[in-house]
Formats: sequence, structure tokens, C-alpha cells
Amino acid sequence: MNPRFKNIDILYNSLIKEITQKLKLKSTIRQKKMAIGRVIREVDGVLFPDFDDFEYGKDDEFWEMELLLQIPNLTKADILEYFEYCIFGFSISGKIEGDDIMIYTYRIDHLDNNLSPNPPRPTYISEYINVIGQLFLAGYIDFGSYCDDEDRDRIDYPTNLYYYKEDKYQAWIYFRDNYFYANRFNRDLDEPDTIDEKGYSLILGDTSWDTPKYWSQYNIWVARTPKGTKYYNEILAPRFYNKYKDLEVEIDNKGNIIRWIGEINR
Repeated sequence: MNPRFKNIDILYNSLIKEITQKLKLKSTIRQKKMAIGRVIREVDGVLFPDFDDFEYGKDDEFWEMELLLQIPNLTKADILEYFEYCIFGFSISGKIEGDDIMIYTYRIDHLDNNLSPNPPRPTYISEYINVIGQLFLAGYIDFGSYCDDEDRDRIDYPTNLYYYKEDKYQAWIYFRDNYFYANRFNRDLDEPDTIDEKGYSLILGDTSWDTPKYWSQYNIWVARTPKGTKYYNEILAPRFYNKYKDLEVEIDNKGNIIRWIGEINR
């Protein structure tokens, strides 16, 4: 073989080997891709904002809760406070449908075979519903059934749940059992026992607190009260931010936690 061609052949093989090695290295780096992000960046901010555009490999609307639950030295009080933060975040403006205030923890609670929010054992979803009740009893949120098309920002009506019974606790227990625990915040429009003779769904129109059979996410709304907004802006949101502002987490491309950096401010 001509020595000149032999050298070219050696150079070609060397180049191919180098390119192959670089491709393997890039593949390895891509497979081990990791990211570091803050738990929260600002008052009234979302959790884990740095991972919004990161391929964390999780297919779960509430993956942030899964991350939060793995924070070292997390307490039950921390989780209940997180639930408060979620509720106020969902009810940030005006009236929202009843299902929009809910979180769905079926997988975390291991309720794959029973999607009821009223299981016999303690669960995250039952604790979450109890926090909703505490905020209602404190006057921080309220529920309504009157659909006011003329003033969508108004939330205080004499027909609101807060005025339904003189005993607010009894009003909450009645509503909790017949709305949340009965799963009426998550109904289908074609339920046979809610269709009238004209084919109209009775869970769409205005309802009353005396007819829980026709309650749904479509005719029961929830809203943050001015008292609740004041509590959130002046107390809860700043406290929540200060607690987690110095904490970061590193995760891989599958959403697995590599390490926590910093700690909760107590």
C-alpha cells in the first residue's frame, strides 16, 4: 500500500474513533443530566420554579408535592402550612369552581384502587380537606352557590355557606360530608339521576344548600375573602417564603433527588 494512503487511513480511523468517543460522552452526559433549583424564589411565588422547563421525567400534576415531602426534617406542621399555601394560591382572584381548589394525591396516598377522598384511614387528601375547613371557619375563604353573571368579582352574598347556619362548625361538617367526602366536586354531566325530563343537567344551574344531590363543581364556587387576602399577604406568604428561601435541591433527569443544599429556616 502506498504509505501516503496508509497514513490517510490511520488518520481516518483515528478521527472516527474520536468522534465515536465524543458521541458516547455526550450521551452519558445527557443521561446523567442534573439541575439545581431553589424551592422558592419570591414571596407569593410558585414552588420549584427552576424546574418548569427541565425534563424531570415525572408525569404528575403535583410532582412538586412529591419533592416537598422529601425535604429533610419536614414536619406535619410544615405540610399543613403547605396545604394552606396551595389553597390560597388556587383562590387568588374572584370566584373559582369547587374542583379548582383541590389537589389530587391519589398516587401519594396509595388510593389507586379507591379514588374516594373519604377513605377510612388518614391521608394527605383528608388532611387537606380539613385545612380547607379551618380556613372557612376562620373566615378566610367562603363558598357560594349563586351564579352572578353581572358581577363576577363579588363574593359576599347572603346565600353563602358562611351564613347558612348560625353554627359555622355545623355548616362546615354538613358541607364537607356532602360535597368533598361525597366527591361532588368531581361530577360527570351525564349522571342519570341528575337529568330532568327535558334532558337538562340539574348540576349546572343554581342550587341551594338544602339540595346536596345537585351540588357539583359547576354550581358551587369558592373564593378568598378580604380577611383571607390580608392574612395571606401579611402573614402566610412572607412566612412561607422565609422558611424555604435558602433551600435548594439537585435532581436528575428522572426527577430523583441527588442532594439538598441548605436547610429550612426555623
